[in-house]
Amino acid sequence: MKTIARRSLAVLISVMLLVSVAVMGVTYRAENTSAQVSTPEEKTSDATIEGGLILHCWSWNFNNIKKNIPKIAEAGYAAVQTSPINACLKGDNAGMELYGDGKWYYHYQPTNYTIGNYQLGTEAEFKAMCEEAHKYGVKVIVDVVANHTSGDKDKVDPSLRFIDGGLYHNYDGSKNQDTRKSVTQWYNGLPDVNTQNPKYQKIIADYLKKVVAAGADGFRYDTAKHIELPDDDPEFASEFWPTVLPNGSEFQYGEVLQGATSVQQNISRYSDYAKIMHVTASSYGYTVRKYLDDISGRKSGAIAASAMALSNRSSENVDESRLVTWVESHDTYANGEAVFNPGVSSYWLTNEQIRRGWALITAYGNTTSLFFSRPEGSSPSQTAARHKSTIWGTNKIGNAGDENYFDPEVVAFNKFHNLMKGTSAEMTNVLRKKAFIYIKRGDKGAAFINNSPSDTMEIDVETSLPQGTYTDHVNGVTFVSKDGRLTGSLEAGKTAAVYKEDGFYTEELPTEPPTTEPVTETVATETTAPATEPPTTEPVTETVSYDLLKKHPSKVKAAKTKTVKAKTLKKKKVNLKVITLSNVKGSVKITKVKSGTAKKLYKKITVNSKTGKLTIKKGKYKKGTYKIRLMVDFKGNKEYEPKTTYVTVKVKIK
Repeated sequence: MKTIARRSLAVLISVMLLVSVAVMGVTYRAENTSAQVSTPEEKTSDATIEGGLILHCWSWNFNNIKKNIPKIAEAGYAAVQTSPINACLKGDNAGMELYGDGKWYYHYQPTNYTIGNYQLGTEAEFKAMCEEAHKYGVKVIVDVVANHTSGDKDKVDPSLRFIDGGLYHNYDGSKNQDTRKSVTQWYNGLPDVNTQNPKYQKIIADYLKKVVAAGADGFRYDTAKHIELPDDDPEFASEFWPTVLPNGSEFQYGEVLQGATSVQQNISRYSDYAKIMHVTASSYGYTVRKYLDDISGRKSGAIAASAMALSNRSSENVDESRLVTWVESHDTYANGEAVFNPGVSSYWLTNEQIRRGWALITAYGNTTSLFFSRPEGSSPSQTAARHKSTIWGTNKIGNAGDENYFDPEVVAFNKFHNLMKGTSAEMTNVLRKKAFIYIKRGDKGAAFINNSPSDTMEIDVETSLPQGTYTDHVNGVTFVSKDGRLTGSLEAGKTAAVYKEDGFYTEELPTEPPTTEPVTETVATETTAPATEPPTTEPVTETVSYDLLKKHPSKVKAAKTKTVKAKTLKKKKVNLKVITLSNVKGSVKITKVKSGTAKKLYKKITVNSKTGKLTIKKGKYKKGTYKIRLMVDFKGNKEYEPKTTYVTVKVKIK
C-alpha cells in the first residue's frame, strides 16, 4: 500500500498496492462479440495457481464474483483475487462509491480480523463464493492487510487495539523511508502495526487459517516489504513471516515493490522476500507500460522497450517462477498521478493497449500473471487529464468490473499461456522494429504483438512449428509454416496466437504463394565507376528479398570471467578481450547495453564497436563481479539476413 502523496484529496489517507493473477482462454476475435460460456461439469478445484493466471476482482463483492465464476473459468483463469475481506473502516458514513461518497481504499484500513465487511459481503457469502469457484476448478486468493490498521484508531476493535505488548510501533526515527528500519517500523500516513509482537502474529496466523478453512487457497500480502524479516537487524527483526506463512494455503505472494537504485534494492530486500514467498514484479510492469507508451508516440523518455528489455522480467536475479507479473495493478490504476508516467500510473492505457500488454506477458515465459479488472463502465483514454467519469465508471463498490478480462483477445492468450506451460520461450523484434514482437514457444506455438499505431508487420521468421497452414486464434489471420519459416502479415495494433488445434491448422500448404509481397530492404553495394566517368559519391542500390537470404551463420562466444586488480585500475586503464566472433559475414557493430549492464561500470567502460574489446577507465573501483551486457549486431548483406545477438560477460575486480 502507498500513501497518497503530493495530492490533495477529500481526506488524508494512505493507499496500498498490488495484486496478481493468471490463466487460460478460447475462441478468436470477432467484432462486437464475446466468447460463449458453457457450463462445465462440477469438479473439485484442481487448477494450479503458480504459473497460472489470476483475475483480480478489484472491489467486486462476493455475490458478483460467485455469479461470474462460470465465465471466469471459461476464460481460463486459474484463480480470482478478492479485495481484503476483513472488517474495515466504515468511512464516509459507509458510502458505497469507489471514490466519492465512500472510498475503495477503506478495504485497506482494517478494524478487526474477522471474515466479512460492509463493502464485500458476509462470511457466509464468502464461503458460498469459494464453494462455487471450486466447482469450476477456480482457486481463491485473498488480499491481506497486516502491516497497518485504520487511521482512526478509535474505530479499531478493542480486542485488537489493546492486546498485550501493544498494537503499534512507536517509531521516532527518519520518516524518509531511506533505511531498512524506517521501512519496517514506520508507515507513511497510517498507523504501523507492531508486527514483532507475538500476540499480534498469532492473531494474523489464526485469521489466515480461518480464511483457508472458509475456502481460500492463497493470499496476497499488502505492503509486505514493510514487515521485517527474521534476519533483519536484531533491533527490529521478528518471526512474523515464519509464524503466519504456515497457514495451509497453496499460494502466497507479497507486494514487495522493487527499488530503482541499488540502495533502494538493499532496503527493499526483494530477493530475500522471494525466498519465502512469491513477489510482485513491479519493475517489469513498468517496462511493459513503457513499451505500450513508447510506440504510441508519447515517448516517456526512459529506456526504449525492445525485446531484450521486455524479456528481462527481474533486475534482481529472482527466478521467473517466483514472480507475479501484470500490465497494471489496482494502485497504478487508482493512485497514478495525473500525468503520463508509466512508472506510477496506468489509467491512461486504453483497453486495447492493455490487451496487447497482456498478450505479451502471457505469451512469454511461465510466470504467474494477474489481470486487473477495471471498474464497471470505465473507459479510460489517452489523455493527461484525470476524468473520474471515465476512470471510475459506474462508481459503485461491489459491482463486477469492466469485461475487458473476458474479451476474446484476452481469452485467446489465456489459453495460449496455459497450453504453452513448461515450453521454452524466446522473444525477438521482427525486422528490428521495437513495436514488432515475435515470441517463439519451441515447436508448440508462436505469438506476435504489433504495437505500432500505423505499420503492418510483415512476418517471415524462423520457426519450429510443424509444416502447414495455421489460422491465428485472435483475428483469424492465416500463417504458413514451410521449410522452417513462418510467414504472414499482421495489421497495426493487432496480436496473433498461433498453434495447432482442430479448425485452426491443416497440413496442407496454399496452392498459390502468399498474397503478401516479401519484405524488401535497400542494401548498399560497392561499385567501381567506368574509367571515363568520375567516381560516384552515392552507392548503387539493389533490392534484396528476405525470402532469398541465407540465415546468418556468425557466432559470438563470451570469454570466462575476466579478472582485474583494483590497484591496477587506480594507476591505468585496462583493455580486455571478452568476446570472440567467428564466421563473420558482413559488417558488425558491438555496443554496450544499459539495461542489464552493471550500473557502476556503465559510464566507465567503452567498447570497440568492431571487436568488442572492453576498455575500463582508470579510477577507483569497488571489488566485486560485474555483469556487462553487449549487443552484437550483424548487419547482413545481399547474401545473408541481419542477425542480432546479446551476450553477457563478467568482469571481476579484486
